[in-house]
Amino acid sequence: MPKSLSKTRWNIQKHLSHTSDTNLAKSVLQNRGLDDSEIDRFLSPSYQDDLADPMLLPDMSKAIKRIKTAIDNNEKITIYGDYDIDGITSCALLNDFFGSIGANIDIYIPDRFEEGYGLNSKALQNLKNQGKDLVVTVDCGVTSKKESDYADSIGLDLIITDHHEPPEVLPNKCIALINPKLKTNKYPFIQLAGVGVAFSLVRAYIGRYKSSLADGQEKWLLDLVALGTVCDVVPLVGENRVLSLFGLKVIRKSKRVGLQELANSSGIDISRITESDLGYKFGPRLNAAGRLEHAKAALNLLISEDAAESIKLAKKLNELNQERQMLTQDIFTQADKQAKKQSQNLILVLSDKSWNTGVVGIVASRITEKHHKPTIVVCNDGVKAKGSARSWGGFSIIDAIRSCDEILDKYGGHEFAAGITLKSENLDLFTYKINEYAKQKVDIESMLPSIDIELSFDHLTPDLNYVSNLEALRPYGNSNPQPIFSSQFELLDLRHIGQHQNHLKFRLKSDTSTCDAIAFSASHKWPSLNVGVKYQFAYYINENVWQNISKPQLEIVDIRAI
Repeated sequence: MPKSLSKTRWNIQKHLSHTSDTNLAKSVLQNRGLDDSEIDRFLSPSYQDDLADPMLLPDMSKAIKRIKTAIDNNEKITIYGDYDIDGITSCALLNDFFGSIGANIDIYIPDRFEEGYGLNSKALQNLKNQGKDLVVTVDCGVTSKKESDYADSIGLDLIITDHHEPPEVLPNKCIALINPKLKTNKYPFIQLAGVGVAFSLVRAYIGRYKSSLADGQEKWLLDLVALGTVCDVVPLVGENRVLSLFGLKVIRKSKRVGLQELANSSGIDISRITESDLGYKFGPRLNAAGRLEHAKAALNLLISEDAAESIKLAKKLNELNQERQMLTQDIFTQADKQAKKQSQNLILVLSDKSWNTGVVGIVASRITEKHHKPTIVVCNDGVKAKGSARSWGGFSIIDAIRSCDEILDKYGGHEFAAGITLKSENLDLFTYKINEYAKQKVDIESMLPSIDIELSFDHLTPDLNYVSNLEALRPYGNSNPQPIFSSQFELLDLRHIGQHQNHLKFRLKSDTSTCDAIAFSASHKWPSLNVGVKYQFAYYINENVWQNISKPQLEIVDIRAI
């Protein structure tokens, strides 16, 4: 008899008799606790009305005033960004905007392996030696008090824009420190990605100084905002939902030759691109550059205006991503073995001296998805241990890491992703302390994905009414997961499919209808299923396009006996 995976919460709070006019989207949102006005706003977001005044962000007035002075005086401005996709898109965004209004601007992205994350004093000194007058950070800097002091000491003006959790002691010698998570913040939405903060800087500048851009022209930058926001796994609710939703519309009409070639090399029809494509196709390719070499190849692709150059860069990113995939798989296999031995831990801390620091974040994400636990994957060379953390459910990984700050050399991040550096000798103590913290904070049940609605399919029609209805909930992501439904079906047929026979194809029967379903990479999940028996299925409702014909398809995520 099959067991539930015990990876799904079978606490079904709502039961619906499905008909073709059932508004599943509204039912899902009601079940998630939204009232009627919140539902209307969620399903009908407005770019004009749903973005707050960017001048409410801390120090925004100081920042745009200094930038305006720099532009008027033809001062040399450097955008200093992180090497991940949030930082890269932020750099490209500010480069596009300020370059278009005549700023003397260039970009600096540190080398992951030589310089590490964030500001460093050597780079700031080099920029000063090159005659730079102003540095504007994106997606980094809030933890860089020492570096901010150094910039001040050499006469290099600094504006910091960031979205990571602020430390107790902040940089206080910069021109401006813009971060929606500061205690002084008055901006109503605090979960912006780094690129969302950078876009707020642009909106504020346009609002104050009426740049040469026509009204609304800044919306063409939303492709970069959506790309960075989705791939940085911030909550896709509130303003992040608005920015991503409209940004995806911009990407589908993209004028950027780099994005067009990235779509071509990824096998994506850019006119139908989804948030899943951004997260699983675009993101890994753009991140591969900074993970294995230097992020400049990804940045150059985003800002390229030359088709031939874009084709070459997209091909390079494809090759780097393939190399990254093989490296990731090797490390994942090793890390997964360690994870299984730590089944008693609420937070998995996995380490090895041979692991590449450029891909440990991806491995942490994959381990998290498989084991449904916050995970920290560390490269430990015996002297220093450096790693990346990913959260699960509503658990704040940065709060957990902060509880161990006395044994950490360096850390930073936000609720869902973070990085740490500590002495190797402290790694075991760190593992113990962070799990002790988790015992006080973690409700395991609440961290599991739950079923939104149980549906009784009285008549499962072959049309796409309910699929298109659910489209209104997109883009899916953190804090807005794709809804999981549940129904009882009789299993009519089951077979293995795919090149490696690792997927399962189902034929299912309700009281009056039959339908097809699929479970990806699930060949060994339910070994005792029997044809002719009725089971409870948990599933997503998707659209399956084959030879230009669209049909609804159920994607099975869990099964339990009745």
